[in-house]
Amino acid sequence: MSNFNCSKLLVALVLTSSYVLASEKCIYCRDINCQRSSYDADEQCSEKLDACVSVFKAGVIQAQGCLESLEDDWREKCEDKDKGNEIDCEICVTERCNNVAAKRTSCIQCNNTEDAQCAESPGLLTAVQCPIARSGRSFCYASLVGDDLKRGCSLTLSDQVKCLADPNCHLCDPLEQPHCNDQIVRADDSPTTTQEPTESTSSSTESTPSSTMTTESSSSSPESSTTSSTTNSPETTQSTTEPSTTEEVPTTTDKPNSAFGLHASVLLIFAQLALCFYKPL
Repeated sequence: MSNFNCSKLLVALVLTSSYVLASEKCIYCRDINCQRSSYDADEQCSEKLDACVSVFKAGVIQAQGCLESLEDDWREKCEDKDKGNEIDCEICVTERCNNVAAKRTSCIQCNNTEDAQCAESPGLLTAVQCPIARSGRSFCYASLVGDDLKRGCSLTLSDQVKCLADPNCHLCDPLEQPHCNDQIVRADDSPTTTQEPTESTSSSTESTPSSTMTTESSSSSPESSTTSSTTNSPETTQSTTEPSTTEEVPTTTDKPNSAFGLHASVLLIFAQLALCFYKPL
Protein backbone atom coordinates (compact mmCIF):
# COMPACT_ATOMS: atom_id res chain seq x y z
CA MET A 1 0.00 0.00 0.00
CA SER A 2 2.86 2.34 0.77
CA ASN A 3 4.48 1.51 -2.59
CA PHE A 4 1.28 2.47 -4.38
CA ASN A 5 1.15 5.80 -2.57
CA CYS A 6 4.76 6.46 -3.48
CA SER A 7 3.99 5.72 -7.12
CA LYS A 8 1.09 8.15 -7.12
CA LEU A 9 3.25 10.78 -5.51
CA LEU A 10 5.95 10.25 -8.13
CA VAL A 11 3.46 10.57 -10.98
CA ALA A 12 2.05 13.73 -9.43
CA LEU A 13 5.53 15.22 -9.18
CA VAL A 14 6.26 14.38 -12.83
CA LEU A 15 2.99 15.92 -13.97
CA THR A 16 3.58 18.98 -11.83
CA SER A 17 7.11 19.44 -13.16
CA SER A 18 5.87 18.97 -16.72
CA TYR A 19 3.23 21.60 -16.14
CA VAL A 20 5.76 24.01 -14.67
CA LEU A 21 8.13 23.50 -17.62
CA ALA A 22 5.40 24.14 -20.17
CA SER A 23 4.32 27.35 -21.87
CA GLU A 24 0.67 28.21 -22.13
CA LYS A 25 1.21 31.69 -23.60
CA CYS A 26 3.99 33.00 -25.84
CA ILE A 27 4.89 36.29 -27.49
CA TYR A 28 3.59 36.16 -31.04
CA CYS A 29 4.56 37.82 -34.35
CA ARG A 30 5.12 36.93 -37.97
CA ASP A 31 7.21 38.54 -40.71
CA ILE A 32 7.00 42.36 -40.87
CA ASN A 33 5.03 42.63 -37.63
CA CYS A 34 8.11 41.36 -35.81
CA GLN A 35 9.90 44.55 -36.89
CA ARG A 36 7.29 46.84 -35.36
CA SER A 37 8.11 48.04 -31.87
CA SER A 38 4.45 49.00 -31.34
CA TYR A 39 3.22 45.51 -32.19
CA ASP A 40 2.35 43.48 -29.08
CA ALA A 41 0.51 40.17 -29.31
CA ASP A 42 0.35 36.87 -27.46
CA GLU A 43 -0.46 33.37 -28.61
CA GLN A 44 -2.31 30.90 -26.44
CA CYS A 45 -0.72 27.51 -26.89
CA SER A 46 -3.12 24.64 -27.58
CA GLU A 47 -0.87 22.04 -26.03
CA LYS A 48 -0.30 22.12 -22.30
CA LEU A 49 3.27 20.90 -22.75
CA ASP A 50 4.10 23.30 -25.55
CA ALA A 51 7.12 25.64 -25.67
CA CYS A 52 7.77 29.17 -26.91
CA VAL A 53 10.06 29.87 -29.84
CA SER A 54 11.72 32.82 -31.56
CA VAL A 55 13.15 32.39 -35.06
CA PHE A 56 15.99 34.59 -36.32
CA LYS A 57 17.57 34.83 -39.75
CA ALA A 58 20.99 36.50 -39.82
CA GLY A 59 20.15 38.03 -36.46
CA VAL A 60 16.81 39.53 -37.58
CA ILE A 61 13.62 38.32 -35.90
CA GLN A 62 11.31 36.44 -38.30
CA ALA A 63 8.70 34.66 -36.19
CA GLN A 64 7.60 34.15 -32.59
CA GLY A 65 4.96 32.03 -30.95
CA CYS A 66 4.16 28.54 -29.73
CA LEU A 67 6.44 25.84 -31.10
CA GLU A 68 3.61 23.51 -32.08
CA SER A 69 1.90 26.19 -34.19
CA LEU A 70 5.09 27.26 -35.98
CA GLU A 71 4.99 26.92 -39.77
CA ASP A 72 6.55 23.76 -41.15
CA ASP A 73 9.29 25.52 -43.10
CA TRP A 74 10.44 27.40 -40.01
CA ARG A 75 10.24 24.29 -37.88
CA GLU A 76 12.30 22.32 -40.38
CA LYS A 77 14.96 25.00 -40.39
CA CYS A 78 14.96 25.05 -36.60
CA GLU A 79 15.46 21.29 -36.54
CA ASP A 80 18.18 21.49 -39.20
CA LYS A 81 21.57 21.42 -37.50
CA ASP A 82 23.30 22.88 -40.54
CA LYS A 83 24.71 26.26 -39.48
CA GLY A 84 24.82 27.44 -43.09
CA ASN A 85 21.14 28.37 -43.16
CA GLU A 86 21.70 31.44 -40.91
CA ILE A 87 18.68 30.39 -38.87
CA ASP A 88 18.70 30.59 -35.08
CA CYS A 89 15.83 29.23 -33.02
CA GLU A 90 15.55 30.07 -29.35
CA ILE A 91 13.20 27.70 -27.50
CA CYS A 92 12.09 28.14 -23.90
CA VAL A 93 9.44 26.59 -21.66
CA THR A 94 8.15 29.35 -19.38
CA GLU A 95 5.40 31.93 -19.77
CA ARG A 96 6.24 34.54 -22.47
CA CYS A 97 9.88 33.59 -22.24
CA ASN A 98 10.65 34.16 -25.94
CA ASN A 99 11.75 37.76 -25.43
CA VAL A 100 15.50 37.52 -25.97
CA ALA A 101 17.64 37.48 -29.09
CA ALA A 102 19.69 34.57 -30.38
CA LYS A 103 22.60 33.33 -28.28
CA ARG A 104 25.00 34.02 -31.15
CA THR A 105 24.27 37.74 -30.86
CA SER A 106 25.04 37.92 -27.13
CA CYS A 107 27.09 40.86 -25.83
CA ILE A 108 29.04 41.77 -22.74
CA GLN A 109 26.72 43.90 -20.63
CA CYS A 110 28.35 45.81 -17.78
CA ASN A 111 29.31 49.17 -16.29
CA ASN A 112 32.69 49.88 -14.71
CA THR A 113 31.03 51.83 -11.89
CA GLU A 114 29.38 48.59 -10.77
CA ASP A 115 31.96 46.02 -11.89
CA ALA A 116 35.69 46.78 -12.10
CA GLN A 117 36.17 43.86 -14.49
CA CYS A 118 34.15 45.76 -17.07
CA ALA A 119 37.18 47.97 -17.69
CA GLU A 120 40.11 45.87 -16.51
CA SER A 121 39.30 42.32 -17.66
CA PRO A 122 36.09 42.21 -19.74
CA GLY A 123 37.18 38.92 -21.32
CA LEU A 124 36.44 37.20 -18.01
CA LEU A 125 32.81 38.31 -18.11
CA THR A 126 30.08 36.13 -19.61
CA ALA A 127 28.14 37.45 -22.58
CA VAL A 128 24.40 37.82 -22.01
CA GLN A 129 21.60 37.48 -24.54
CA CYS A 130 20.27 40.82 -25.72
CA PRO A 131 16.62 41.83 -25.92
CA ILE A 132 15.11 41.41 -29.37
CA ALA A 133 15.77 44.31 -31.73
CA ARG A 134 12.59 45.49 -33.42
CA SER A 135 14.29 47.61 -36.07
CA GLY A 136 16.90 45.68 -37.98
CA ARG A 137 19.11 43.67 -35.66
CA SER A 138 21.15 44.07 -32.52
CA PHE A 139 24.85 44.97 -32.28
CA CYS A 140 27.30 45.19 -29.39
CA TYR A 141 28.86 48.43 -28.21
CA ALA A 142 31.43 49.79 -25.78
CA SER A 143 31.09 53.45 -24.85
CA LEU A 144 33.65 55.51 -22.93
CA VAL A 145 32.44 58.85 -21.56
CA GLY A 146 35.03 60.42 -19.28
CA ASP A 147 35.85 57.68 -16.77
CA ASP A 148 32.55 55.82 -17.28
CA LEU A 149 32.75 52.72 -19.46
CA LYS A 150 29.60 50.91 -20.55
CA ARG A 151 29.20 47.75 -22.61
CA GLY A 152 25.94 46.38 -23.89
CA CYS A 153 23.50 45.83 -26.75
CA SER A 154 22.54 48.45 -29.32
CA LEU A 155 18.99 47.61 -30.40
CA THR A 156 17.71 50.50 -32.49
CA LEU A 157 18.95 51.95 -35.74
CA SER A 158 19.05 55.45 -34.25
CA ASP A 159 21.28 54.30 -31.37
CA GLN A 160 23.57 52.49 -33.79
CA VAL A 161 23.93 55.55 -36.04
CA LYS A 162 24.58 57.71 -32.97
CA CYS A 163 27.29 55.33 -31.77
CA LEU A 164 28.97 55.28 -35.18
CA ALA A 165 29.05 59.08 -35.18
CA ASP A 166 30.56 59.21 -31.68
CA PRO A 167 34.36 58.69 -31.63
CA ASN A 168 34.08 57.49 -28.01
CA CYS A 169 31.64 54.70 -28.92
CA HIS A 170 32.69 51.42 -30.56
CA LEU A 171 30.08 49.34 -32.42
CA CYS A 172 30.72 45.73 -33.47
CA ASP A 173 28.90 42.74 -34.95
CA PRO A 174 28.63 39.69 -32.68
CA LEU A 175 27.86 37.48 -35.69
CA GLU A 176 31.34 38.21 -37.04
CA GLN A 177 33.07 37.88 -33.67
CA PRO A 178 31.29 36.41 -30.62
CA HIS A 179 30.87 38.84 -27.68
CA CYS A 180 32.95 41.30 -29.71
CA ASN A 181 32.70 44.15 -27.21
CA ASP A 182 35.01 42.43 -24.71
CA GLN A 183 38.08 44.34 -25.90
CA ILE A 184 39.90 46.55 -23.39
CA VAL A 185 39.12 50.18 -24.11
CA ARG A 186 41.39 52.95 -22.89
CA ALA A 187 41.36 56.69 -23.39
CA ASP A 188 44.28 56.60 -25.82
CA ASP A 189 42.54 53.90 -27.90
CA SER A 190 39.57 56.04 -28.80
CA PRO A 191 39.62 57.73 -32.19
CA THR A 192 39.27 61.11 -30.55
CA THR A 193 42.39 60.58 -28.45
CA THR A 194 44.22 59.18 -31.43
CA GLN A 195 43.35 62.22 -33.51
CA GLU A 196 44.29 64.69 -30.78
CA PRO A 197 48.00 63.78 -30.80
CA THR A 198 47.92 63.99 -34.59
CA GLU A 199 46.43 67.44 -34.42
CA SER A 200 48.86 68.53 -31.74
CA THR A 201 51.70 67.13 -33.80
CA SER A 202 50.53 69.03 -36.84
CA SER A 203 50.06 72.15 -34.78
CA SER A 204 53.53 71.81 -33.32
CA THR A 205 54.85 71.22 -36.79
CA GLU A 206 53.02 74.30 -37.97
CA SER A 207 54.25 76.27 -34.99
CA THR A 208 57.82 75.34 -35.83
CA PRO A 209 57.79 77.34 -39.07
CA SER A 210 56.12 80.22 -37.26
CA SER A 211 58.80 80.17 -34.58
CA THR A 212 61.38 79.92 -37.30
CA MET A 213 59.73 82.84 -38.97
CA THR A 214 59.82 84.69 -35.68
CA THR A 215 63.46 83.85 -35.33
CA GLU A 216 64.09 85.11 -38.83
CA SER A 217 62.30 88.36 -38.14
CA SER A 218 64.27 88.77 -34.91
CA SER A 219 67.55 88.23 -36.72
CA SER A 220 66.54 90.65 -39.43
CA SER A 221 65.84 93.33 -36.84
CA PRO A 222 69.49 93.63 -35.79
CA GLU A 223 70.38 93.82 -39.45
CA SER A 224 68.04 96.74 -39.96
CA SER A 225 69.23 98.45 -36.79
CA THR A 226 72.85 97.88 -37.77
CA THR A 227 72.17 99.30 -41.18
CA SER A 228 70.53 102.38 -39.74
CA SER A 229 73.35 102.94 -37.26
CA THR A 230 75.92 102.51 -39.97
CA THR A 231 74.04 104.91 -42.15
CA ASN A 232 73.67 107.40 -39.33
CA SER A 233 77.36 107.27 -38.38
CA PRO A 234 78.57 108.88 -41.61
CA GLU A 235 75.91 111.53 -41.20
CA THR A 236 77.20 112.37 -37.74
CA THR A 237 80.78 112.44 -39.00
CA GLN A 238 79.81 114.67 -41.86
CA SER A 239 77.97 117.06 -39.59
CA THR A 240 81.06 117.32 -37.40
CA THR A 241 83.30 118.22 -40.34
CA GLU A 242 80.82 120.46 -42.10
CA PRO A 243 82.30 123.67 -43.58
CA SER A 244 79.80 125.76 -41.64
CA THR A 245 81.30 124.63 -38.38
CA THR A 246 84.82 125.27 -39.73
CA GLU A 247 83.83 128.77 -40.89
CA GLU A 248 82.51 129.69 -37.46
CA VAL A 249 85.94 129.11 -35.94
CA PRO A 250 87.67 131.76 -38.08
CA THR A 251 84.86 134.17 -37.32
CA THR A 252 85.39 133.68 -33.65
CA THR A 253 89.13 134.12 -34.19
CA ASP A 254 88.66 137.40 -36.12
CA LYS A 255 86.79 139.06 -33.27
CA PRO A 256 89.72 138.97 -30.86
CA ASN A 257 92.08 140.31 -33.68
CA SER A 258 89.87 143.36 -34.37
CA ALA A 259 89.65 144.17 -30.67
CA PHE A 260 93.42 143.92 -30.36
CA GLY A 261 93.86 146.35 -33.29
CA LEU A 262 91.48 148.84 -31.68
CA HIS A 263 93.31 148.72 -28.38
CA ALA A 264 96.63 149.22 -30.16
CA SER A 265 95.33 152.33 -31.96
CA VAL A 266 94.12 153.82 -28.69
CA LEU A 267 97.50 153.21 -27.12
CA LEU A 268 99.26 154.91 -30.04
CA ILE A 269 97.04 157.97 -29.69
CA PHE A 270 97.78 158.21 -25.98
CA ALA A 271 101.49 157.82 -26.71
CA GLN A 272 101.44 160.67 -29.23
CA LEU A 273 99.59 162.93 -26.77
CA ALA A 274 102.15 162.12 -24.12
CA LEU A 275 104.96 163.06 -26.45
CA CYS A 276 103.27 166.35 -27.18
CA PHE A 277 103.10 167.18 -23.50
CA TYR A 278 106.66 166.17 -22.86
CA LYS A 279 108.25 168.21 -25.73
CA PRO A 280 107.68 171.73 -24.29
CA LEU A 281 109.28 170.72 -21.08
